[in-house]
Order: sequence, then C-alpha cells, then structure tokens
Amino acid sequence: MFRFYETTLLEQFVEDLYKKHGILTPQQLNIEELARRLNVWVYYSELGSEAVEIKSGLGSINIYKNQSRARQWIDFLHELCHILRHSGDQRIMPEQFTRAQEAEADNFVLYAAMPISMISQLRLPVRKNDAIHFLASIFKVPLYLAKKRLEQIQHRLCQGKLLTETVKQVEDSDHVSNGDHDDMRETKVYAYYDPADDLIAPSQFIIHVDHETLHTQEELIFSIDGPFEVVEDGQLENFTDSKPVKFFDLDYTSEGKVSLKLSHLASRYYNSVNKFVIQKKDIEELLRFYGDEF
Repeated sequence: MFRFYETTLLEQFVEDLYKKHGILTPQQLNIEELARRLNVWVYYSELGSEAVEIKSGLGSINIYKNQSRARQWIDFLHELCHILRHSGDQRIMPEQFTRAQEAEADNFVLYAAMPISMISQLRLPVRKNDAIHFLASIFKVPLYLAKKRLEQIQHRLCQGKLLTETVKQVEDSDHVSNGDHDDMRETKVYAYYDPADDLIAPSQFIIHVDHETLHTQEELIFSIDGPFEVVEDGQLENFTDSKPVKFFDLDYTSEGKVSLKLSHLASRYYNSVNKFVIQKKDIEELLRFYGDEF
C-alpha cells in the first residue's frame, strides 16, 4: 500500500531522529519517553506551553498543565520542533518568518505523532472512518489529527502513484504523444503546490520548453519565486508526458536563479520531449549546496 509514498525532507528528519534514538513503536510515543531519549527537560505549570533552548543539545519545554493529556502531547511535539529545528526569539522575528516556523512545527506534529514507518507496519481498516478511529486509538491522538494525517497519506499515495505511472509511461515509449498543451509556442514554467506539503512553496516545477529554445539554447534560467502558472490537481493529467529532471541537470546562477541544462535533456531524450518535471527535493538540495534556502 505504501510503496508509492515519498517522505518530505521534514518527515525524513523525524524518521531519522526516531531511528537514531531507538524510538520504534507507538508505545514509545509519549512525553516522558521522548524527553528522556532526546535530552529535553519538561515542566508542567499554569503558564502557556513554550520551548527554551538552554544551550545547544539541551532544551526545556513548559507544558500548560490544565489541559488534556492528548493536548499536552501535541503541545510538546510542537515545541520540540522549535528546539530541534529553529533558533532565535520569535517575539523579535519578522512575522513572515514566524509563520513559516509555526507551519513547519504543525507539520512536525503530524509526522512525529504518527510516523509513516510505524503506520506502514499496521493493517489499516478499509473504511476511512474506521481507519481514522484506529489511528487515533493506536497513537493516542485526537480524531481530527488522525483524520488530517490519513488524508495527507492518501494524497501523497495518489501523487506518488501518478508520478510513477508518468515516468513509466514516458520511459516505455520512444516518442511521447503530444497533448493539448503542445499547442503552446512559448516556454512556460508551471508550479504544482501539494496541499499536504510542508511549506508554502511548489512541490514540483513543470517546464514546457518551446521547440526553438530546446534546440538552440544550452540552458533555461528561471526564478523559483516566479512568475509561473499554478497547476491544479485536475490539470496534472495534461503533464503526464513530462520527463523527470535529475539533480545534475540543474545549476544555480550568481543572480540566485535556477539553470536548467537543456543540452543535457535534449541529448538524453533525443529531442523527443519538451516537458520536464523538477522535484522540490532537488531544488532544495541545489540551494543547500550553494548555501541558500527554498
């Protein structure tokens, strides 16, 4: 069931963290166990839940005590993300930066409360409502959180299956059939936003290169900040003939833009393809290599 599922960078961070510290079963997912294994001090008081990094590798989390155990667990994971992933005082940070950290912490809660490595070992009920109650029971989380995680997984599975079928389809054929979008006579950059992804950034870039550009230019330079057209879920079928771009097909310019090496693609695909898909993880890897962020 989970063979089409691909973890995000944040989710893989959680998976690696748990594996490193021997957190392997749902029974270990509680405040006391994680705090002990991750060297985090936990206090309960009438103050609001908050995290403080005392020094590198040692953090402290205060949990608001007048709430349910499930709510305390969620607060703990949210604040744990701030200790592990963030630094600085949010009170003096720009609002946009704070929002990004809070969004990542919310996603961290989903991954840390219900890790995919543990879920994949379970036999989930077929009916959605039963599966939600099952996850909530196993991982001791509220129903709304179990529902959100299940829908996220289902969306990722559908997206992964679509991508796999797309790659197989183009690799099994020497020539790719032209779709309605081949009527375009200009190069365009499209962006697909996965609603279940971690940050407000495209999870895929789809590049449609016009015939002349593909055959006469060595590279295509574009900005990851746009402009680009947004592809909705229902429009993905128009790009099923896209070929995957590999990490070494990309470069980074001194102006902070991405360079797509058209000469690589034209040679590899024998000038038979003019639509290409770039995965978010490759963009992130490229920027990390050059010391930048997505």
